[in-house]
Amino acid sequence: MNPLFKELVKRKAYLEELMITISQKSKNLPTGKLRISNDRGILHYYCVTEPKDTRGKYISKKNHEFACQLAQKDYLKKLYQEASKEWEDINSYLKKHGATDLENIYVSLNQYRKAIVEPVAVPDEIFVEQWESEGYENNPYNPEERVYPTKKDELVRSKSEVLLADMYYELGIPYRYEAQLCLKSGKKKYPDFTLLDIHTRKVIYHEHLGLLDNEEYRQANLIKLDEYRKNGIYPGKNLIITYEAEGCYLNIKEVRQMIQEMFA
Repeated sequence: MNPLFKELVKRKAYLEELMITISQKSKNLPTGKLRISNDRGILHYYCVTEPKDTRGKYISKKNHEFACQLAQKDYLKKLYQEASKEWEDINSYLKKHGATDLENIYVSLNQYRKAIVEPVAVPDEIFVEQWESEGYENNPYNPEERVYPTKKDELVRSKSEVLLADMYYELGIPYRYEAQLCLKSGKKKYPDFTLLDIHTRKVIYHEHLGLLDNEEYRQANLIKLDEYRKNGIYPGKNLIITYEAEGCYLNIKEVRQMIQEMFA
């Protein structure tokens, strides 16, 4: 299923929940709609109940709550109308276009055509396979320090990185360990994990700062994070940061929950 289709399905579900909420909140609201008159800065409220009535019945100040309820009702009515229109548009699109029509064009080709065609739109599983099969440069720094095995049959530098690598492996999130990242300046960095968000097909980086008690390490990583920011890589967009220090250890259970929500 392509990313757009998935987002539309999500949006449709959201609109359905929203319309149910609006209907529930509208049940006990009063009849009529609110008309507001501004008389030299003084607001007057009226309840209009008849289609041909252009004035309505005056609402006194002591019944201000009644005016508020009418205003809320008018707001909910407009909100429901717009949500309903959007739902109908999305539903019509989803019915008209198959979830994977574009992606399946390449899949449906015979083997001879596939051999000479460069696919542009492919299903998620093929996209992931291609991404994982691409070669990349690893961090050349002290490779002998990679002594901890992961479920992906690779070696990492710390027990915490084992937990993180295995978490991504178990969640089915494609990743590269210490893959080369070239910045605009020409500098080469090696984020701990380079992740592929299958739904958006975008890359997200994960840095685990495991020695924050070490002043030299901390300063070096602050500089690195600043360089990332200048290259459009920062938390809230495409960078995950986890950390450890004395008395503050990696809680893989909480990290796992965060990652599941991010990659849902």
